[in-house]
Amino acid sequence: MDEECEEWARILWDYLCLHQRLEKSDVIIGLGCHDLRVAERSAALFLEGWAPLLLFTGYLGKQTAGVWTRPEAEVFLDVALRMGVPRMNILLETEATNTGENIRFSHRVLKERNIPVSNVILVQQPFMERRVYATFMRQWPGQGELINANVTSPQLSIFEYPHPTVGTASDLICYMLGVVERIRDYPSKGFQVEQQISTSVLSAYNWFLQAGYCPK
Repeated sequence: MDEECEEWARILWDYLCLHQRLEKSDVIIGLGCHDLRVAERSAALFLEGWAPLLLFTGYLGKQTAGVWTRPEAEVFLDVALRMGVPRMNILLETEATNTGENIRFSHRVLKERNIPVSNVILVQQPFMERRVYATFMRQWPGQGELINANVTSPQLSIFEYPHPTVGTASDLICYMLGVVERIRDYPSKGFQVEQQISTSVLSAYNWFLQAGYCPK
């Protein structure tokens, strides 16, 4: 990225990453994706004592369908087991194919097992934090039951995110553009709560479109 591109990319990154403060919770929910660092972050939080349960959710999504042969949740399970998380403390949800289903189906798994939940930690990629939070606030069933939800992600800078297994810096920009579009468009469809989008974020979005980047 040249200097101008980097400046615009930082605006998107800083908007999409919430940097919420974590609180002790009843369950850590790791949302499936193609980035195994999300599984590592989820497992690390469990091992640090942030919650007594770890729930991985995900079948195959846009980035893993046709690439992985097993559900995202099962791949994440392998990562957590290698890191030392006991199998008895891990729940799996292997049907979700998008963020809304991750949220709703995770609630279903906990409900079916009569696990009371008043606080949750949600883990996804850094640029997905705002979208995950907005989706959770709209689609988690029984909102009255819930006291608090915090979103976190692998602790990476915008320069540390690109990796051979997840994509280049250009891919990251395209991912962020797609997330901004969904934050803009999905509230009217009932998928997410409204999130204010600043003029600087919209300017960054339009700059990248004019530069030839395509939202993913």
